[in-house]
Amino acid sequence: MGYSVYPKLRAIYSFLPTSEDIESFLRAEGVSDFRNRFEKTLFLKRFPLLDNDLEGYLKMIPFSLARIVRKQIPGASAFFFDAYIKGYELRDIKDIINGGEGFFIDELRDKSFDMESLDDYMQKGLWKECWNLAFSKYKERSNKIDIEVALDQCYYSYFLKEIRNLPYEEINGTEEFLLILINFKNRLWLYRLKQFYNLQDFEIKRFLIPKGEVYENFAMNEGISEEVFIREFGSICYWDFKFRMYSMRSILAFFFFLSLRINKILSIYRGKLLSLDGERFKEIWGELYVGS
Repeated sequence: MGYSVYPKLRAIYSFLPTSEDIESFLRAEGVSDFRNRFEKTLFLKRFPLLDNDLEGYLKMIPFSLARIVRKQIPGASAFFFDAYIKGYELRDIKDIINGGEGFFIDELRDKSFDMESLDDYMQKGLWKECWNLAFSKYKERSNKIDIEVALDQCYYSYFLKEIRNLPYEEINGTEEFLLILINFKNRLWLYRLKQFYNLQDFEIKRFLIPKGEVYENFAMNEGISEEVFIREFGSICYWDFKFRMYSMRSILAFFFFLSLRINKILSIYRGKLLSLDGERFKEIWGELYVGS
């Protein structure tokens, strides 16, 4: 089965800011210069900036495009793609848990939530069971990481289960891609738990997504930093999008690659808001934010 939306995504890919554009953004002298350089890219011609909220504009592009693509995916495969889109709700929920605001989901956007009012929202659909268990632990220990871990575990279990909606010939390749992603996510958690929480191996497993090779053999795996994740997973997404054409795996790879590229640009923009020059930015965030 081939997805007719794939050539459109290839066309959109051709408009993405290039490695040379990224280097140019790093050389920008302040926010104004950054915006001037960004406005000269092909990307802005494909996705016009409608107001002065550059950060909101960039954040919204993958989500808005995903909703458009969802309408062009035929049959039950669209239900699987809904599981990808559900990840944006997870991002909103996590932002609210950590004191921020919702952005993507109408019911969560521009509203003041505390943990109790968020609890009301979570009493429906996918999140209810895992939320209730995690929230009860949170009320005992006031540790938000318990909630974030439970939500991640719930979401990726759901994502994998929804593969059943794909045609038979799509299942193995798509499952393999998701397990690669989960392995990377678990390696990120390993790094954070060892570096920042100083946890021992016997304490770590409950924090991981319970799927994949890294989970099964976590004591034998090394954690990775965010920079390494961006470089290595980004390379896989690039290859899968380019060479596994017309498949659901290629569509997912495109959206994860797009999100990584957008996040890279957002990181540079936020650095300019803090008056960081290109070299200082690289010192803080690493060379791996540049290129590819």
